[in-house]
This record gives sequence, C-alpha cells and structure tokens, in this order.
Amino acid sequence: MSRRETTFTWETPPELWRGLKPSAAWKGSVVNLYIAPEPAGPMISVAQVRAFADRGLEGDCFFRGSWAAAKRPDKAVSLIEQEVLEMAASEHHVTIAGDKTRRNIITRGVPLIELLDRDFMVGNVVMRGIRLFEPCRHLEKVSHISGIFHALENRSGLKAAILSDGVIHTGDAVKLHSLRDAISAAH
Repeated sequence: MSRRETTFTWETPPELWRGLKPSAAWKGSVVNLYIAPEPAGPMISVAQVRAFADRGLEGDCFFRGSWAAAKRPDKAVSLIEQEVLEMAASEHHVTIAGDKTRRNIITRGVPLIELLDRDFMVGNVVMRGIRLFEPCRHLEKVSHISGIFHALENRSGLKAAILSDGVIHTGDAVKLHSLRDAISAAH
C-alpha cells in the first residue's frame, strides 16, 4: 500500500512537515523505545522489543494477527524525532517526555520525512514508512500535557509497517534499507 493508494484525513502532507529537514548524509539512531500494554495506559520504556512482520511490537496494545488483513499496515509502529520534542517543548514552553507522545520509537538524527514511502532499517528490522501523521485529541487527554496537540501539529511522527521480524534495541542505527543490507541480513 503506498501513500498514493490510501489517504487518511489525519495525514500530514509532506509539504507541511515541520520535523527535521532532509539532508544529504544523515546518521540516526533509536533514543528510546516504548510499548503500551493497554490502549490508554501508560507507555513503558523498554531497552529492547521484539518486532514481528505485519503484526507490531510484542507487548504493545497494537500487536495483532495481521495489520495488512485489517488494511491498516500503518498501525504496526510509530516513530517521532527527539529533535521535534525538543523544538516543541521550547516553542510551547512545555516539557514533552517521549513516553507522553504515545510513539513507540524515539529517534535522533533521522529526518522521518526521508523514510516516507521507503524501506528502512531500525537495527536489523526492516520497515516501510507509510504516512506522516497528525496528533489526535486523545493524545492530549492521555498525556495530561495541555497544548501537546498544537505543539506536535505537522510533526507528530511517522507510521510504519514492519516488514521483517527481529529485535530492536535502544541505540540501534536507523538507516535507509539497501540491497547490500538485504544480502548481509540473509547470511
């Protein structure tokens, strides 16, 4: 499913993206990992998490039999830039901890817009960027941060499909997936 096949009303059009801007050579990593065992429950910080192709992250409330069968592969995992949290906190004079964003993977040095409609790797797990998205009003309610909706507007993160099984660790590299990576992962 590509961005051109399905459009969601809560998507962020790429031209409105206010996150990190693309650069010729970027090098990024995972800063934090979170899962939420219950839909409105607290996010739990984990040092590592097992990712399953088409299913999600083990222990997360969005872990299921098949997101493709539900026609929502974008629900498997969500990412947000640590730099966005810092910018939003500064601009809106609020503290936004990663767990309050309800995102699974907090990155540093990764312009998420570069991952849109592309395969990429988080550690040894292959993912595909499905859509940039907006915060929801539910986020303000469960985060207890007044103004988080506006603070993250047009830079709330990236929804991705998980294409391969593996374990993601805090500190893992995030990079575009290449043929060379696929060959070395197979051996």
